[in-house]
Amino acid sequence: MVLQENILNIGVTINFDKHFLSNGLQQNIIFLANCLNNIPNLKCYFLYSGKEPNFVFIDKNLCISYSEYFNNQEYSFDMVIYAGFNPGQNIHLRDKEKNKNTKFVIIQYGSELTDAIFYSLNSNVKKTQPEQVSPVDQIWTSPHHKHGISFLKTKYKNKNVKIAPYLWDDTFILQQFKELKLDISFEDFKSSINTKKVTVFEPNISFIKTSIIPIYIVERFEREFPMKIESCSLICGDELIKSSYFPSLVAYLDIYNKRPGFIKCYKRLPLLHALKTYGGLVITNQILNQLNYLYLEILYLSLPLLHNSLILKEFGYYYKEFDVDIAAKKIDFVLKYHSQNIDKYNELNKNLFIKFLPNSPRNINSYEKLIKSTLNT
Repeated sequence: MVLQENILNIGVTINFDKHFLSNGLQQNIIFLANCLNNIPNLKCYFLYSGKEPNFVFIDKNLCISYSEYFNNQEYSFDMVIYAGFNPGQNIHLRDKEKNKNTKFVIIQYGSELTDAIFYSLNSNVKKTQPEQVSPVDQIWTSPHHKHGISFLKTKYKNKNVKIAPYLWDDTFILQQFKELKLDISFEDFKSSINTKKVTVFEPNISFIKTSIIPIYIVERFEREFPMKIESCSLICGDELIKSSYFPSLVAYLDIYNKRPGFIKCYKRLPLLHALKTYGGLVITNQILNQLNYLYLEILYLSLPLLHNSLILKEFGYYYKEFDVDIAAKKIDFVLKYHSQNIDKYNELNKNLFIKFLPNSPRNINSYEKLIKSTLNT
């Protein structure tokens, strides 16, 4: 493969051994590449590790294995973005030496600040700090992680930390629906999901996203309105039952004692499968993580989203911070009025989706400015 001349060539790292539904990282990278490829006179390539790509949403002509790139002198990018992985400090320095005109960027889709706190305090997690690469020309982070900018500047000894637009579209939701192979339309599938059943999707592997507050919201609602909710399913709840503390936390709850089998824990499951099986009144809670693909996916499916993201306050059903009382009242409102207000709900959400589209002129322009600022560092 020969890179195109007279245009800006950018390489973005990705590991194709990781499933696109395992976490948001892989999807982030696809949306990023799609956005960059909408910038005039720019071509974005995937520098991949792992298996060769065989996905309907990947252009194989824009894929180069990282080892081929690194060992082949004919590949010289104007910019390399470390997204799915970084190659380690030794290879990074050798690459910089070979390609003196290449700019290098790290894009942070997670929060290194909260990771540093969690993994440093949790002695049961056998995890070490990933090898850090430096120097790089810029570091990009998501808007909901702006609280960690000064931390990143200090950690990487780099003052050039910038906010990059958050991106999302319905590619992976529609792909999931195709894989279900149902003999109904997408609209019929959405309307068939039971919104009297609560499902919680928090991963329960760090303090930033857990099922604890959602469980207590359901408990609070149950005490005032018993038997109105049919069930409460915790996807990724198997992470909770590994703890000796969690069972004692729920042992005194009415939803555990008075309703046998009402609350159940499950392993991680694909979103649409879980919603179809366990219901679609989705209750979430986060700390320092106000943007999440789950929120956008639930809103896209026209389902009630109960959340505490201030950024998305005008969408779904918002409750402040950890206010279990207010959140329980929102459940009552959802059960009474959500289906009646569905057209207004969907119309409002459309404006939100436009904001995050990879092909939005606003996002394309923002990334073009980011790239120009990087090239000028």
